[in-house]
Amino acid sequence: MTTERRTFNPRTTTPHWMHRAARCTLPLLLACIALPASARNSHVYVTNDGDASVSVIDTATNAVTATVPVGRGPLGIGVSPDGDTIYVANAWDNTLSVIDAAANAVTATVPMERAPASLVASRDGTHVYVANANSSTVSVVDTASNTVIATIPVGSLPIAIAENGNGTRLFTANAGDNTVTVIDTATNTVTASVTAGDSPFSIVSGPLGARVYAGNFGSNDVSVIDTATNTVKATIAVGTGPDAIAIGPLGFPVYAANYVDDTVSVIDPFGKKVAATITVGHGPVALAVNHIGTRGYVANADANTVSVINLLTNKVVATVNTGSLPAAIAVQP
Repeated sequence: MTTERRTFNPRTTTPHWMHRAARCTLPLLLACIALPASARNSHVYVTNDGDASVSVIDTATNAVTATVPVGRGPLGIGVSPDGDTIYVANAWDNTLSVIDAAANAVTATVPMERAPASLVASRDGTHVYVANANSSTVSVVDTASNTVIATIPVGSLPIAIAENGNGTRLFTANAGDNTVTVIDTATNTVTASVTAGDSPFSIVSGPLGARVYAGNFGSNDVSVIDTATNTVKATIAVGTGPDAIAIGPLGFPVYAANYVDDTVSVIDPFGKKVAATITVGHGPVALAVNHIGTRGYVANADANTVSVINLLTNKVVATVNTGSLPAAIAVQP
């Protein structure tokens, strides 16, 4: 492996990036479904890299109800815990767009470092953490002031970031050196570096924080990381080119979107195997699961669509047209 530092170029990077188990128990599932509509938010947000916008999808109708202009090259997106604010990482102009969800309008633009590619909003709503691919750093944004209050050096080419269930740790997937960086959020310092598979493009943490899953695009597998020891405990083969990963609200199943073969792998983390495979649109690059685990949303960059999956049956139930080159997706909590 070469030690040369890699550079992420939003304009010329490869198409796969730019165009980038046990079941829930029935009583718990029924309780979640029975929640009144007023108790939950009802939108999915999709960044469109090709036309610098965000598509707003109403989950009740699976229709785009608004389009919000943002910065150039929107590749990362996240939602505040209350669902009121949307954050978009714009890789081409090195900014973070802050969107008021009620008005569907940008209310602030925050300067970032080079090529912000991914982000996560903290569980308590006080911070947004932005992974800057070309500077190999994470920017810590204070949401009250919309200013960067800290910058954390991480591994090479961090293009995905996740937070654990209690907000004490961050994890970046570093495609440039095949590692996962572990960050202590109390001190904003790196506490460990874990070797993953080839070109980790995505990362997610289980709700209890015991396991982290990194999707490795180059080796067509998922690394299962034990966060107590910061070691890889298992490697699970999935489809070809996994470049997005998500997890159910109880910590299972785990879902991997496979760019090359246009599928989503449904992973049983207990059996450490793929339990089902779902065919979606062309070029899936982003994946999100709703807060009760009944619907999955897959952004298909090469088809300019979002596939809506019924996760109880593992069937695509709707296809929604978006803007050009959908690159990232997030669901209101």
